[in-house]
Amino acid sequence: MTRRFVGAAVIAMSSALGATSVAAQTTTLTITGGSTTTFNQPALSDYVAGYIDGPTVTFTVSLAGGAASTTHTTTVEICASSATLGSGKSISKLMWQPSDASKPWQSITSSCAGAVSASRTVGSQVLAKGGSWSGGVRLRMILDWTDTAPSYGTNIGMTVAVSTP
Repeated sequence: MTRRFVGAAVIAMSSALGATSVAAQTTTLTITGGSTTTFNQPALSDYVAGYIDGPTVTFTVSLAGGAASTTHTTTVEICASSATLGSGKSISKLMWQPSDASKPWQSITSSCAGAVSASRTVGSQVLAKGGSWSGGVRLRMILDWTDTAPSYGTNIGMTVAVSTP
């Protein structure tokens, strides 16, 4: 299995590109959207709801090279680079969900290290040479009445893991 980290910031996201190779094949994870989106300043209705919706990050995974008859499973994961959102707010208050709502909202974890984990997996697809798939991740921050800092955030990362079925 090969894993590649691609980073993006939650507040003022930046586009990134990563690629990994498995036996003359190249898998690329490209952040295709969400590069200038930020969380808005919470309104009273957000505090009443208990959360504020943030940006949606979109991505594309593509496979080039390798044998035409060989397929590879590509798995995209998401994680945060720190344990807090700043001003003492726990990273567990940052929630994510695939943009297709195929999974429920869940807390982001602070590391993409180790084996592929279901708690970080945004999606997975089997690709053949020349194939690609796209997806997205919605972000949401759980609010507390005591959240008064002007902004909260952390860097997030997306990884693509590649394996041969």
